[in-house]
Amino acid sequence: MFVKLDTSKIKDFYNLLETDEHNRYDSWKHCYNTFSNINQDDDILALNLAFYLASWGMYRGSAALLQKSYKVHLGAITIIRDFYHLRCNYLNEVSKVQKKDILELNKQLFKHYNSFTYFDNKNVLKSRKPTDTLISKIILGTLGCCPAFDRYFNDGVKKHNFNFTNFYESGFDEIFSFVDYYKKDLLKLQNELKLTQEMHYPILKLVDIYFWHEGFEMNSIQS
Repeated sequence: MFVKLDTSKIKDFYNLLETDEHNRYDSWKHCYNTFSNINQDDDILALNLAFYLASWGMYRGSAALLQKSYKVHLGAITIIRDFYHLRCNYLNEVSKVQKKDILELNKQLFKHYNSFTYFDNKNVLKSRKPTDTLISKIILGTLGCCPAFDRYFNDGVKKHNFNFTNFYESGFDEIFSFVDYYKKDLLKLQNELKLTQEMHYPILKLVDIYFWHEGFEMNSIQS
């Protein structure tokens, strides 16, 4: 059941970040702004993507990407160019009619990152399947047409008894139903953040922010 969407915590969260210059959450903004010009040098795009992913936890510990240079992302840049019509901005937001394109984008990015091998703890090269978390963060940071299916986002989604936690067609049906139901609230938040952050946040980025914060807050209370 849908309830009132409380976006005040999101505004408070971003107001708090304003007191911390160069905080890591701004890496999404830098990456997204860089990809506003998809025709620039591939190395610049790949480097910005790599640093954003590092800031957002995808190079930590035993992560497969930690073994690779930024050039592992060059093939992904080519794929992103092919799907650039999904790029969200103030003139264009994705909708349910484009869900199949989003799912196909996921499939092609998965195939790209799955084509590499990585050393295991015995220094044997083995394949490691890319996660929904990685692929969704790449899409969110470049095109803005998918939330990031990470731990906090998924916990926030489950807290509210929704099911859109991965790349399934039924999940995207539910995501866009959520967007349609809360469109007025999301557009209001979008305009308020544009004034305070001087940044256009795509609708699905706002969905990502909302549920990520819900999951983050829930885990903070439990710990």
